[in-house]
Amino acid sequence: MTARGPLHFDGSFADWKRAARTALAAGLPPDQADWCDASTAQAAFAFDCAPSPPATAADPAPQIRVPRTFLDLAADVACHRDPARWPLLYRTLWRLTHGEPHLLANPADADTHALHSLAKAVHRDLHKMRAFVRFREVATETGPWFVAWFEPQHHIVEANAAFFRDRFAALRWSILTPSRCMHWDPAARALGFTPGARREDAPAADAAEDLWLTYYASIFNPARVKVGAMLAEMPRHYWKNLPEAALIPRLLAEAAPRVEDMVTRSKTHTAAD
Repeated sequence: MTARGPLHFDGSFADWKRAARTALAAGLPPDQADWCDASTAQAAFAFDCAPSPPATAADPAPQIRVPRTFLDLAADVACHRDPARWPLLYRTLWRLTHGEPHLLANPADADTHALHSLAKAVHRDLHKMRAFVRFREVATETGPWFVAWFEPQHHIVEANAAFFRDRFAALRWSILTPSRCMHWDPAARALGFTPGARREDAPAADAAEDLWLTYYASIFNPARVKVGAMLAEMPRHYWKNLPEAALIPRLLAEAAPRVEDMVTRSKTHTAAD
């Protein structure tokens, strides 16, 4: 059994898998594994948390067989921001390979439940990014460039890359976030990533924004407003980066009078008939 010690990795799921395979092969129990994520702020100040070198062909990481469902679930969980995800994943991996191969089929198990809860939060964030990214056009010497600012709650930029590449394949665009930025060049068919940016690096508005706000206000139906449902689908966390959010307080305040006016005009029209 290996003595307790830090398990170095660069913060990516791929490198975590390498470190986990090595720890598992060495027989390191979960309660003796200290995960050292070099990408975190805490690890940046820890001299002993530099990522370990990757396994070489002469000394490959051991192959561990686990259910495909675990790998898919783990890939989602790895996108979560909770630092406890790494020991949770390793504990689950240990249990799967030490007598509990059907662990993930038990929804009542605490670790299984925790994994699915983290994955659910990541899936929700993926959906919100797809729904709430708002591109603004920037004129450049080489043509229009569409730039968006988004503040994800988890590490989902790479996980959403294929969606945005396929949806906006003909446009040159960038999505800026505080921790990771994504760029697409249709001419080169190249998708790239750069470090995080600042909010002020993204354009504040463009020429089409007034048209979008006019359209949003015109399709707002006061008779169908359910504030609770709206907040569930559009949490306030996202409002500050949505141009249409500035209209919502006024539209909500006007909803009741507008519905009353609609009812009055309907009754008047019925009486006239």
